[in-house]
Amino acid sequence: MSKVEEELRAAFERHEALVPDPAPVRDRIDFAWVRVKRRRARQRVIGAAAAVLLAGVGLPIAVRGWGHGEPPAGEVTAAVGSAAPVTGPVDVLLIGSDLRLGEASARADTVMLLHVPADRGAAWMVSLPRDGIVDIPGHGTDKLNKTLTLGGPRLTAQTVTRLTGIEPDAAVVVDLTALSAVTEAVGGVTMCLHGTIPPAFGRKGFPAGCHHIGGDDVTPLLRARIGLPNGSYDRDENAQKFLRALTGKLTAGGAVDPAQLRRLLAAARDGVRIDGDLAGLLRVVEALGRPEVIGIREPSFASRASGEEIYPIVGKSLYQAIRDDRLEEWATANPRLVSRQPAGQR
Repeated sequence: MSKVEEELRAAFERHEALVPDPAPVRDRIDFAWVRVKRRRARQRVIGAAAAVLLAGVGLPIAVRGWGHGEPPAGEVTAAVGSAAPVTGPVDVLLIGSDLRLGEASARADTVMLLHVPADRGAAWMVSLPRDGIVDIPGHGTDKLNKTLTLGGPRLTAQTVTRLTGIEPDAAVVVDLTALSAVTEAVGGVTMCLHGTIPPAFGRKGFPAGCHHIGGDDVTPLLRARIGLPNGSYDRDENAQKFLRALTGKLTAGGAVDPAQLRRLLAAARDGVRIDGDLAGLLRVVEALGRPEVIGIREPSFASRASGEEIYPIVGKSLYQAIRDDRLEEWATANPRLVSRQPAGQR
């Protein structure tokens, strides 16, 4: 041992008695870390529950890069401890996207508004065609599906607000892989197709009729539009049917029990993200119970020189009905745009 080392050891020994006991500090650090982990776990559970029950675990959504100032993957920010009651109608924006190989950012394949009326008697899914030409704040005129790439889900929400006059109370984003995993975790769902979905791009097809949809079937089912008579409009209808089937499976017993929720959370992992008041959304979910899920969509392509229009004929009255919470009256006047699940299948 060198002389320098001996002097250092002697100096440490002389001051050893002055060093405080590290045990209390270590205990405080450990306790604080446990609280952080529990709080994050609680936030993820609340986020998953709200997404599962409000959106049937969302949509075919695969947002790999939340970005644009949003929380990183696996974290959910919200007023979890809020005790304020949620009254009146609630509108949740559901953004569907699939990040393709070689692409740096996602585009919205599916955009829906989920409207829950004040009486909590139903959940309305209003499809907004992804190729519709819209006014994007700060970016001019372009397709609705570009908003996710340009500014993330918040820009999508701002664009939808500019189009409809409706300010979403929350946005739900769910990874397509997570949606497939959750579908598999609940044992799959049964849904019926009016027409054949032909195979395309190496993905399987589905003949007309009723099918058991497992986890591996989710991607080919929800991405299919090539070969469908009305393209992405028929895909929107299939997405609505799938969400109705999944929501029905999840709420068949009236509520999702804690054990099932843990399984779903494990399956979803970081694929469920919510921007909004999660505690408020959970209270809405509890009030819904097992709702009738009703779809609204355009039945066919509508175009103009610059691209597709979104509800060119009934849009004004539809958006007004959502804002006024009078969708049931609007649906009665526009039955061809409304899709209801047969009473025997609820």
